[in-house]
Amino acid sequence: MSNIVRGLNRTDGGDEPEFSYVVRGAMLRCACGSHPNILNLPQSHGMYLKGQPLMNVGDSKVNTHIFTFGVCEAQDGPCEPEVHMEWVNGKPDLLVEGKPALLNCSYVTCVKDENGIIYVEDDGQK
Repeated sequence: MSNIVRGLNRTDGGDEPEFSYVVRGAMLRCACGSHPNILNLPQSHGMYLKGQPLMNVGDSKVNTHIFTFGVCEAQDGPCEPEVHMEWVNGKPDLLVEGKPALLNCSYVTCVKDENGIIYVEDDGQK
């Protein structure tokens, strides 16, 4: 999975990983899907970064936050994810409406296939 999860390597030579906060409009990708899709937030949590609403680990509902990813290579049909978990790897010391902030290294797993890891391809910050 290390080739999928973003933000694990620093470019400044430091030992600690460098992560970024995820905002509405971030680009998601499923490891089994043929196309990326946008992370949605129907209603802001009230916290913003550069004028864009911050996301939290609870923003993992299919057809509310996460949508289809084209064709599923594992299921040989539409890549319609099924997620029953919150995002993993949030930032626990920054709460957004009571839940850890979502980071670009966060991911969820689709229950339809063990390889169906949905991850943040771009944090959405402009």
